[in-house]
Order: sequence, then structure tokens, then C-alpha cells
Amino acid sequence: MERMMFDLQALQEIRKKADEISYRCMSRNQPSDSKSLSVALDQVCRALAMFTEVEIQRMQHNSIPYDPQSYIKGRLGVAHRSVLHHSPKEDSNTA
Repeated sequence: MERMMFDLQALQEIRKKADEISYRCMSRNQPSDSKSLSVALDQVCRALAMFTEVEIQRMQHNSIPYDPQSYIKGRLGVAHRSVLHHSPKEDSNTA
């Protein structure tokens, strides 16, 4: 039986975080900050590269000796904070 790299809840959280990042980056209500957007883009690209590596390894029936789910969630978390960095209104609403 094939081992699952991600559980359903984690995939749903990753998708939600990615959607939020996309929305914030494309929002016309927020001023563009090229440094924050660059950091977010870098982190999202790294997460996508890891997801691709997981799929390649899975297709080749290789095991992965690390936790790609945590890596991807961490990278998206950094990207999310980066695009929210200049939004004091939303920062004050977080617990």
C-alpha cells in the first residue's frame, strides 16, 4: 500500500493559505511592496518545488526521509506573513 505524504486536512490548509496569499498579492486595495512580494514569491516557489519533488519521488516509488508537509506549510506561512506584513488592520485582528 502506498504511503500518503499529506493528509486531507493538511492539504486543505495548504490550499487555503495559498488562496489567501494569492488574493493578498492581487488585491488592488493594498499598496505594492516589491520586497514583501519577492519574499512571498520565493517562499511559494520553494513550496511548489518541494511538492513537485514529493510527486517525482512518489512516481519513482522512492521514500522521502523528511517531512514535506511541514516544509511546505512552513514556507507558505512565511509567504503569508510577508504579504500581510504591511497591513496593521489585519495584524491587529489576529489572536
